[in-house]
Amino acid sequence: MKANALYDEGRFKEAVPFYRAAIDEERYEPFAWFNLGNTLVQLKKNEVALVAYKRTVELLPSFVKAWVLLGDLYYIGEDIGSAIASYQRAIELGEDSDHLHFALGECFLKSAEYTLAQKHFERALYVNPDRMTAWYGLADIYEKLGDYEYAVKTLKNAIQQTALAGADAHFTISHYYQNMDSLPKALNAMEDGLLLVPQNIPARRYLAQMYLKANSPWMAIFTLEEGLRYKKENDVLMVDLGQIYFEQKRYDEAFGHFFEAWKLGNSQGRIGAENVGHVWYNAGDRERAELIYKRIRERK
Repeated sequence: MKANALYDEGRFKEAVPFYRAAIDEERYEPFAWFNLGNTLVQLKKNEVALVAYKRTVELLPSFVKAWVLLGDLYYIGEDIGSAIASYQRAIELGEDSDHLHFALGECFLKSAEYTLAQKHFERALYVNPDRMTAWYGLADIYEKLGDYEYAVKTLKNAIQQTALAGADAHFTISHYYQNMDSLPKALNAMEDGLLLVPQNIPARRYLAQMYLKANSPWMAIFTLEEGLRYKKENDVLMVDLGQIYFEQKRYDEAFGHFFEAWKLGNSQGRIGAENVGHVWYNAGDRERAELIYKRIRERK
């Protein structure tokens, strides 16, 4: 069929009139509607695709995949009730995929029907233990219920049972520990995550702030300095380091980092460098302050 060949080549817009012609001629009609729906999804015309999938299941009520995709479009359009009805019809027809159960879990989670959400997330994981989104869905249920211990336990189980549980699982566990007011465990979880993705600068900066909260500025400095080796977002790392040194009243080191951040294009670096000058000026060391101001004016 010409339309299918065009679809397979990614020529979706060209395929549409061929599918419509097949529909008009009543050739392979349910499947023509279904394929038209798939094509319209590729063209990001979800509302029209929804009509195509609805027509498909009207003509062929036992077409499981059409029910699933119909549910997906309802979900994207935030019509949760219709999405649930479509997915449940697919289950009645024998569908038992991790995608289907995960989608139902998400629908029930949005509807605050946590028992049903848990049931479907667990079924999704039974079908496919590597479905990390289902592990997160289960943890999210426990978080919403305020049961952070079970949320932590869920993601720790994920880490043990699937290699797909990456750094984000550790970062999320850290978040849960913080909500449990367990800063040492939160720090350990963040460290474990950063071991997996040491080049993750936002996580590294966040870990540094946690060390400051734990009264370990030297560890915060070490964490940020380690980040400089990856040559990513060095300007913000320099600002963070400058701020720590400034708060420790190590003004020469603070100025050096702020100034370097400014030379890398970060305007906060100039503000920090000027603040170092203001400290010396207010302390009565005007000569030292003027030297700093001069360096800032000349940017060297």
